[in-house]
Amino acid sequence: MPFKSKSRKAWRGQVKWEGKVYRADFATRAEAVAWEARKRLELEQETLAPNQIGMGLLEFSNKYLDYSRDHHVRRTYSNKRLLCARLLEFLGDMPVNDVTPCHLQEFLNTLAASSPSKHNEAYKHLHSMWAWGQRIYDLERNPVAKLRRLPHSPALQYTPPTQDVLKLRFAATREERVFLECFLSTAARKSEIFRLTWLDDINFERRQIRLGTRKTRDGSMEYEWLPMNDSLYEALWWWRHHRPVKDSPYVFVSTDPRSYGRPFTHRRMFMKGLCKRAGIKPFGFHALRRWCASVLADTHKISAKTIQTILRHKNLTTTERYIQRINTDLTSVMALLGGKGLPSGLPKDGIEVENYEKIAVISWQSQGDSNPCLRRERAMS
Repeated sequence: MPFKSKSRKAWRGQVKWEGKVYRADFATRAEAVAWEARKRLELEQETLAPNQIGMGLLEFSNKYLDYSRDHHVRRTYSNKRLLCARLLEFLGDMPVNDVTPCHLQEFLNTLAASSPSKHNEAYKHLHSMWAWGQRIYDLERNPVAKLRRLPHSPALQYTPPTQDVLKLRFAATREERVFLECFLSTAARKSEIFRLTWLDDINFERRQIRLGTRKTRDGSMEYEWLPMNDSLYEALWWWRHHRPVKDSPYVFVSTDPRSYGRPFTHRRMFMKGLCKRAGIKPFGFHALRRWCASVLADTHKISAKTIQTILRHKNLTTTERYIQRINTDLTSVMALLGGKGLPSGLPKDGIEVENYEKIAVISWQSQGDSNPCLRRERAMS
């Protein structure tokens, strides 16, 4: 509402919008009222949804990638950026509101020709991008919601056998074994080990190690303290006093002159070279994480729920995909299904159905009236 300014002896128009105040002076009240109406309409047009003002796919993709860069890990952001580039190459800079499910299905079909997994990954990223647009810019619809994933059975990821892991540790030097021990004693993700710092993540007094990940819904860091076993404690204590770079806050640092003192980055070369030196099939750091889960379940019979806590998964289904059978000797296991697995006192073969309860009575006589078969036998007699 315009008001008379005593200092300037003019009518001042005023518009408050999203915490900001816009003002202008006019000779008459009618001019101030007209300016307020025009200014309010102009501000409304600037904040309309992109489908109403005709935002192009290029601008929409750039805004989403700005959001992704701040909320997702580097690899996820790179995958989304590559997907947006391919989508723009396929559809061009068309208005966001004009993108239909048919357009996106044709684009996804080009990816499905090479691999169903590429189709499904692109489907996931596109669905997230349009869902973000609905939340932020009030898009009327999500064209990806009408599409479906392709049926796809992912290939079983390689988990090294225990003998190969032992060969790997034997082939490693004292310094390399400290690095390996962090993975084998924590089942950590490789990024969690690479970002370890002495001050924030290692506590020798409490014998604890802190692991942090960005695999959260909003991309923020989430930390959890885990106890250190004796092997890990001794390895890190030795490394603390014998590390080559003592002025870096990171536990594992690069000694390369180009990246001296920064976090260790030669990830692929390290495992590839060590596996070659050990004479085993090459595998990466994440295979060690799967091996830890598998050996806990297959050898030590730890429950999947407990392994989920160790791996720090939000979903138990994700943990179950990590657990694989690494015990290839089935002789003792199959013996449980044979005669050795039967209760004592029962014959191995030739059991007739009508005599089974009498045999059970003989086997359970020591349990007295608590045996239901014995109570039934007495009632029948």
